[in-house]
Amino acid sequence: MRAVARNIFLDGNSFTDSRSVDRKPLTGDLQGGLVFTAGRVRLSVTEVLRSEEFKGQDKPDIFGAISLSYAY
Repeated sequence: MRAVARNIFLDGNSFTDSRSVDRKPLTGDLQGGLVFTAGRVRLSVTEVLRSEEFKGQDKPDIFGAISLSYAY
């Protein structure tokens, strides 16, 4: 679970009137991934499923990341 006090992308501008949505203050994240290691090289793949962040959102967000690193 995550609690967000302010999200300028959903709440709009902090100092003037702007467009905004009715957001949900609590969201949940489910994250999973795999790591492959070969010697000093490491490849990680992660996927995140995030619950709806505002009222009227069609579906949860799904996003991922790929990271390649080398230890020296």
